[in-house]
Parts: sequence; C-alpha cells; structure tokens
Amino acid sequence: MAKKKLQGQAAIVTGSGRGIGAAVAERLAAAGAKLILTARSEEEVENVAASLRRQGAQALAVPGDVSDPATVEEIVETALEEFDRVDILVNNAAVIWPLEETVYADPDEWAYNITTNLIAPFTLVRNVLPVMIDQHYGRILNVSSDAAFTPLFGASAYCAAKAGLDMFARVLALELAGSGVSINTLYPNHVDTAMQEDIRSVDTTDTRLDTSWFHAAHARGELATPASIADLACWLVGPWSRNRNGEFFNAADVVWVEQVRRELV
Repeated sequence: MAKKKLQGQAAIVTGSGRGIGAAVAERLAAAGAKLILTARSEEEVENVAASLRRQGAQALAVPGDVSDPATVEEIVETALEEFDRVDILVNNAAVIWPLEETVYADPDEWAYNITTNLIAPFTLVRNVLPVMIDQHYGRILNVSSDAAFTPLFGASAYCAAKAGLDMFARVLALELAGSGVSINTLYPNHVDTAMQEDIRSVDTTDTRLDTSWFHAAHARGELATPASIADLACWLVGPWSRNRNGEFFNAADVVWVEQVRRELV
C-alpha cells in the first residue's frame, strides 16, 4: 500500500485490542499515523501497542470502556498531550449482546449495548470535534453494520444502535459540510472476529434464535479477514477519500473495493 500518506497525523482507534480495530491500527501505523489505541482488555490493547512500537510506530494504549465518558475524556486528553492534535477517529468498538428475544432481554444489558454502540461514538465525536474544527481538518469513520437496515431476530439492541449510529452520521455530515472535517461509514459485512465467534457460541436450544447461517458461512470459509477491512478503513480516513462526506461504503461493493486496492498500491 501507499507508504506514509498519513505521516504526522494522530489517530484514535477504539476496540483496537483485536480483530478489525487491531488490524486498522496496524494499517494506519504503516501509513505513518501516530496511534492512540483503546479497548476494554488492558492486556490485549497493550500488546497491540507494543507490537506497533517494535515496528517503529508511535502507539500508546489507553485501556478502558468507551461507554464511560471519563474513559473517553482520558483517550482524547492523552492524544492531545502526546501528539497535540487529533486527525482521525475510528469508532470501531462494539458489542453484540444481548442476543435473545426482546421479551427475555435483560434491560441493563440492552442499555449497555446502546451505550457502547451508539452513545460512546457520539461522546468520542463530541470530544474530538472542537479540535478537528479548529484544525480545519479531521476524518471520522464509523464502523457500522447491515444490521442497521436489516433486522436480525434476537438482536434488537444491536440493530437499533447501528440504525441510530447511521442516522447520527447523516446528521453530523450536514453539520460538518465546508468545515474541513468529514464523517463516513463503513459496513464491513461478515468478518472473522470475536463477535462472529460470540454469535456462533449462542446456545439456541429451546429458543427461536437461528444462527445456522453464521455457522455455515464460517464452515465455508466465507468470512473476510480483519486485514482486508483495514485496507478499506485506511482509504476512508486518508487522502483518497477527500471530498467524501456523509457516505456509506460497503465491503461487498466489488467496484469500490477494487478502486481501494488500486489506489493503495
């Protein structure tokens, strides 16, 4: 891929202890970005940051739960203290639970899903926007899901949160027009991550949940790799996506994916 196109830029990547987030962090570091990484698992996110530093990148870990506003403030403050700027925000952290019919869903677990998948991205955006607007530059990327527009039985919280995230992006794009700051959304589709493992781990005995498609897709080897999604994310937060704002990009869009592959060479 193109080297150092993000040289001098500072990026925050949430949910970067593993999976898509870790792969995005590695890709952005390879393009020259300085990284603030965050995830709930201190061990995982510290390991990713340490690995990137061994490769010559500037990468710091701020472990914590982005559903906590205090954690969000610490993340942004660390970026400003260490790098004096925030150019890129990748809202990737997400949870899938609860996976059960609404009548049986735990209200606290349902609310935590909404907080993590929708309110946390808002809180992060709200904290970085003043900096980005003052810079007259910023790239925000929300990692969403086709669950935002395709209902999934038993996933009422996840579907509602992702639908809200998409509408938030649409409104924010209108507000950011002409500011030098943009927001776009990526649908990665089905990726070989811990979330997919979680879905396959659900015991559907004596329930109406049907996870057979997820088991079959995994068995057929149809899940995308996190690295392939990281390429798409890099394109969306880099110079290749200039003049793109408020748009939704899908990893299943063959024409766009081929464009990304050509331009990242």
